[in-house]
Amino acid sequence: MFLRDLRETDASLKFVNGDRWPEEILAICALDSLSPNGLIFVKNVKFLQKLLPELPRAVSLKVGAVIDEAFYKNLKEETRAQLAALPWIATSPQIALSLTLLSRPFYEKKMRGLNTQVDGRQMGSAEIDPSARVSQNVFIGENVKIGARVEILPGAVVLPNVEIGEGSKIYPNVTIYPFTRIGRNCRIHSGTVIGGDGFGYTFHQGKHVKIWHMGGVTIEDDVEIGSNSAVDCGTFSPTTIGAGTRIDNFVQIAHNCKVGRGCVICGHAGLAGSAVLEDYVVLGGKAGIGPDAHIGKGSQVAGAAMVNDGAVWPPGSKLGGHPARDLKEWMKGFAYVRNMSLKEKS
Repeated sequence: MFLRDLRETDASLKFVNGDRWPEEILAICALDSLSPNGLIFVKNVKFLQKLLPELPRAVSLKVGAVIDEAFYKNLKEETRAQLAALPWIATSPQIALSLTLLSRPFYEKKMRGLNTQVDGRQMGSAEIDPSARVSQNVFIGENVKIGARVEILPGAVVLPNVEIGEGSKIYPNVTIYPFTRIGRNCRIHSGTVIGGDGFGYTFHQGKHVKIWHMGGVTIEDDVEIGSNSAVDCGTFSPTTIGAGTRIDNFVQIAHNCKVGRGCVICGHAGLAGSAVLEDYVVLGGKAGIGPDAHIGKGSQVAGAAMVNDGAVWPPGSKLGGHPARDLKEWMKGFAYVRNMSLKEKS
């Protein structure tokens, strides 16, 4: 994609800097994973605060930016001058729609040509260690890498460009989407889907228009995921699961989530997009974590508790209720309501 292609895809873009940039734009990237000749989106203060410390690196990597038009107009001249170091900048009057429109051609470029019909063993492109055990009725995509002593049971589907580390076990009917990396000694149980599209849409002209996700999933060593769970791929950078984490059955991990090391996530819990769990967080059954919420290291969230969108809780928090708050506070409030109810009945 070149700047002319961006203009053709999204005619609403207005270039305020570098509108004659000649080089090809290779990928959309996230602020935490900048890549050469990349494209980033900046829609508000939160994104700007992430970008500014990385600005020298972004400049060196020739990363350009699409910025929310109203937000850009309200920036201080000093901040605009800093951003002008980027090779090119465009503003968008509807940045959510711009992200939606521009994600599709980059997705198609990344996924174009992936062969999902012919087994990689037949094509000669799959790398499978001789000690790995792959059952009958398993599909192995092109360019898949399977390490020593991996075991893959019947009905599993491993799509192109997946890596599975040594000693891991994939149970029947697991589906692993492209660009997923699974570490060593992991166990993925039956019916689980790793790397499916994130649930992201922009409402425009009466329709929910799809945001195309291509970031993949990275699962570190010694992770176990129960049956019928889902870990969605990141939008532009991987959804990540830290080493030693344990995930129960029927758990949802949405796009762009960052789950730390040694976490425990009980059945029917769900993490919405871009939620962050630091190391050793425990979620009780049916706990819900809202989008962009951040739960500190070693925290515990009681079963059926609901953490609000964007909430930030410090390390060691113990939370309960809806909206989630300090567990002792929630229990006192619950006891008070119960006592009042009993008094009214008496």
